[in-house]
Amino acid sequence: MNSMNATERRAEALERRLARARAEEKATAIETVMARRDSGSGNGAPPELGITAEISAIGELLYGDRWTTGLALDLGVNPREVRRWKAGTDLPEERDLKVARGIARRRAAAIMHLVGPGD
Repeated sequence: MNSMNATERRAEALERRLARARAEEKATAIETVMARRDSGSGNGAPPELGITAEISAIGELLYGDRWTTGLALDLGVNPREVRRWKAGTDLPEERDLKVARGIARRRAAAIMHLVGPGD
């Protein structure tokens, strides 16, 4: 019989929790923003999201699936802090959200300048 020691069991349980959290997070960032945009409701203003959901969506849209380190470096915070936001154990400050919005706006403007308006 193959018996795992306590460390191996903890590592396996942690990996299961991380995989579940990644799947849930992926469904909440871009999909949440796009679903609200595609619903046609509202007056065209940005979607009303919680601070953590908004910063997660901005991070994922700017940096892709592995967004935490890229966003942390641009915000000047420790990547562990961003992972705590993502896990829900800590909340980002309003300043962090304002800086992330500014980065996103500059990136969006640069992309629009490059590709121009829609056809």
